[in-house]
Amino acid sequence: MDCRPSTFSGTEGAVGLLHWFEKLESVFEMCKCPEARRVKYATGTLEGIALTWWNAQVQMLGLAAANATPWNDFKELIKREYCTRDDIHKLEVEFFHLKMTGSEIKAYTKRSNELAILCPTMVDPPIKRIELYLKGLAPEIQSHVTSANLDNIQDIQRLAHRLTDQAVEQNRLPKRISATDATTSATPSDNKRKWDGDSSKGSATAQSQVQQRKTDNYQSPGQQSSGSHRQGGYRGNLPRCNTCNKHHNGQCNKGRCQRCLKMGHEAKDCRSSRPANQNQQQQPPAPQNQQQQQRGNRGCYQCGAEGHFKRDCPQLNQEQQQQQQSGQWEQQRGKQ
Repeated sequence: MDCRPSTFSGTEGAVGLLHWFEKLESVFEMCKCPEARRVKYATGTLEGIALTWWNAQVQMLGLAAANATPWNDFKELIKREYCTRDDIHKLEVEFFHLKMTGSEIKAYTKRSNELAILCPTMVDPPIKRIELYLKGLAPEIQSHVTSANLDNIQDIQRLAHRLTDQAVEQNRLPKRISATDATTSATPSDNKRKWDGDSSKGSATAQSQVQQRKTDNYQSPGQQSSGSHRQGGYRGNLPRCNTCNKHHNGQCNKGRCQRCLKMGHEAKDCRSSRPANQNQQQQPPAPQNQQQQQRGNRGCYQCGAEGHFKRDCPQLNQEQQQQQQSGQWEQQRGKQ
């Protein structure tokens, strides 16, 4: 157990099962585990539904017989359970269409080796394994690797790696994305996803902060007057009115109409026919024309008399009649 073997719970999929096999087999080599105890050791790392499955096998076969199962037979047994024929078919399709992306030769080789182990029928005989690997190489290096006529998959993979490095140096293939660059490029998107995941929480926090600032900055009228030297408010000597919270002398005009000077409504809602003359009692009687202007100029604009408008003014009508008669006389004179 000091080798820290991997565990398997049955939910890792076919590739996870393969990695579990690889880790266990490396532990067997380091610990020099005998063949008769490999299954017993491997089943000690099972978890979850995989452990439940193995307990069912022990009930059917017996503990001694189950632990005495050969390692290769145990691998086939657990593959049938957690790597079904449908999963194998999907992996075979992926293996057949597997292609190298850009200059990522390491990722391509790694995935090709994994699928070769999970799909043994596609790599038997070994020439089929070589053909599938060559078929998925980038066109920039595929012809060079094929022309080498190598019959060993390890030699072919090493040659493909060297040719890929040369193609990258010659700018025939794009540069590889290093682990540092991948981490740096992934950081903004990761931060964005993290922010998007907490968007509701962040918006609520921001809204509460704005509301708190509004509350902190709010001051009552009394506070505004006392702190006016800091806020840049009123600096005069007039007293502050408790009704309108403004500074003035005399009676407060809040709620008073500025048109008729009556309380209870505003000038926009005033129904008075004419505005009130605030200085009417203090001023002497004005002339007739000035009084007419103060009453709202309701008289005739032509003669200034009340009782009619300019369109009905007798003086204007008389002048128009005179002009018409003068025009007719000029026409008759012109004809003569």
